[in-house]
Amino acid sequence: MSANEILLDTTRLVSRAWTRRRSTGIDRVCEAYARQFHKRARAVVQHRGMVKVFSKRDSDALFEFVLQPGPGIRSKIMRFSPMALARSPSRIAGNGMIYINPSHTDFDLPTHHEWVEKSNLRGVYFLHDLIPLTHPRLSSAHAVRRHLGRVRGLLQHGFGAIVNTRATQNELSKFAERRRLNLPPVAVAPLAGADLASPSNAWRDAPTLTTAQAPYFLSIGTIERRKNYGMLLRIWDDLAREFGAACPRLVIAGQDGPQSASVMEAYRSRPRLAELVRFETAAKDTEIGALLSGARALLMPTHAEGYGLPVVEALQSGTPVIASDIPSFQEIGQGIPMLLDVSEEAAWRQAVARFAFSDHERDRQLNMMGQFVPPTWQNHFAIIDPWLESLSSIEQVAKERLQVEC
Repeated sequence: MSANEILLDTTRLVSRAWTRRRSTGIDRVCEAYARQFHKRARAVVQHRGMVKVFSKRDSDALFEFVLQPGPGIRSKIMRFSPMALARSPSRIAGNGMIYINPSHTDFDLPTHHEWVEKSNLRGVYFLHDLIPLTHPRLSSAHAVRRHLGRVRGLLQHGFGAIVNTRATQNELSKFAERRRLNLPPVAVAPLAGADLASPSNAWRDAPTLTTAQAPYFLSIGTIERRKNYGMLLRIWDDLAREFGAACPRLVIAGQDGPQSASVMEAYRSRPRLAELVRFETAAKDTEIGALLSGARALLMPTHAEGYGLPVVEALQSGTPVIASDIPSFQEIGQGIPMLLDVSEEAAWRQAVARFAFSDHERDRQLNMMGQFVPPTWQNHFAIIDPWLESLSSIEQVAKERLQVEC
């Protein structure tokens, strides 16, 4: 389908450009899909059942905005949007055109799937995880309801599904089997980490991120309960008593999430952590790269992940990893990280204490770094492009078979 036009949902990219928030993993996926397909894609934006399909000319302008955000992006969007939205239809005669939604935007809504059907489109959805369904206690009731709608909508109406790991594919298959729903064709395509290479003077340019000469660890991810930062705070409280002034430091780099208040309350309730643990909520990629390059290890004690981009980014930076023993990390870590049961807090405390100085397990990881094969977007789309071609072929074969039977 290399010559065929597609529809690409850009809702999340527009929202990110407008709010100017830091990119999450899903944002990076949306950006990668826009860069890959923008030359032959028309942009779709939607909001809770209201859909607009841009012309190719307006799509090209929109892609330029969202792929090169910078100063004045809000003014550009405000000047562009009123007329572009006014001349953009809500429904088109798609004639079986592929529509790709690389985020989780609104495909929990029945009205979304009605739009797809009435526009004669073939909906392909990127399902990044099933965490609200597999770990409901870590999500709000609202998040669980919406994600249940997404997964059901994908299975009942989707023409194809894209996932990031075999672990996510397995969870989706189990869900479909339990609910007795058909599973559409699924493509498994790993995600590329961000290029976090930082200039040699990154520490000087980012003085707020510098640490003392003591060894330090880094944890990356939105500040929320699922990331299990509470356990790290308890561990550091214990380490402070054990090591005193020689205690290693911890830097937690991530944006505030909906449950960040409880994490910060736990932090403030332990006064001795003020000099040992620091939160960085607005770190740039180069600053994260600088932190990774000097860290004794990346710590990822998360309860659940669909993928885990920080693990990939640490390994491609040559930084050891201590992470939860969960299927996605087993898959993307390529046998290098030290994987621990998330419930074994004593084992995590022991591992941190060992890695803080010298340890044979840390040396093992360092010696294996040359064997790590980082996923790339080129390889990702080497999987996705022919798979999309195959979906078109499946549709064509079905049409021809129907004609013969008639």
